[in-house]
Amino acid sequence: MVSGEMYGSDETDLVVKYYDLAFGISGESEVAWYLDKVITFGGPVLDLACGTGRLAVLIAKAGYQVTAIDFSEGMLNVFKETLSRCPSQVRDRIQIHHQGMTAFNLDRKFNTIICCDAFFHNLTVEDEILCLNKVAEHLTTQGVFVFNLPNPDCEFILKASENLDGDFEERGRYDMRDEDGFLLVEQANICDPSLQTITTKLRFKRYNSKGIKLEEGESSWTTRYLFQNEVVHLLYRCGFEIIQLVGDYSGGLVKKGSQLVFEAKLKKLASKK
Repeated sequence: MVSGEMYGSDETDLVVKYYDLAFGISGESEVAWYLDKVITFGGPVLDLACGTGRLAVLIAKAGYQVTAIDFSEGMLNVFKETLSRCPSQVRDRIQIHHQGMTAFNLDRKFNTIICCDAFFHNLTVEDEILCLNKVAEHLTTQGVFVFNLPNPDCEFILKASENLDGDFEERGRYDMRDEDGFLLVEQANICDPSLQTITTKLRFKRYNSKGIKLEEGESSWTTRYLFQNEVVHLLYRCGFEIIQLVGDYSGGLVKKGSQLVFEAKLKKLASKK
């Protein structure tokens, strides 16, 4: 994430506390898609903006060396706690660094760089270009960059643009894993069309099995939406060529309500494929 707009700066942030329960939920097709790219293009792997390490751990369990970076110390602390409970051979395959997407410097190059549900935390064109340039610097000659973005929905943007009062709607209810009760998460999306940003305000309420509220608090994050041709232009400008663009992790078409799932290589190398 970019400095100054980063959520999850410490473990007191409720996004950090409940990330794996409410947000970091990997579907089978998502996990399979990223693993397939790692298997196809090989390690070492860079997990860019790794969060709590949900994909990095799975890739390491599959036998690959993984370097994971994130700008949120809170997220990385959760990641390290998770990793401490993993077998030693998995721990030995993962290196964790506290670095951001726009200015990371590592002492190696990678055959596969992944960025799952995170590239949209670059909030300006400048940051997007800085991030892509850093990715290019860290790719091997056969390297591939795989990442996803939401496919902007004009109805969603219009609704968020009109939500000036920040009205909350229910995002989801999640059963607590280690105790009785559930977590209710509500959210309000507020759009700034001039900057193409969405600020998502989050309200957390944790209840026990008797319906008694045990905890309540708020957090937020900001993302920048990009239209398909904007991403294509950014990639081209930063020296990439798109190898594949699909709308979901099953290879579906890009359409309303889908994602933008990219696979890209450096232009001069992609032309030789």
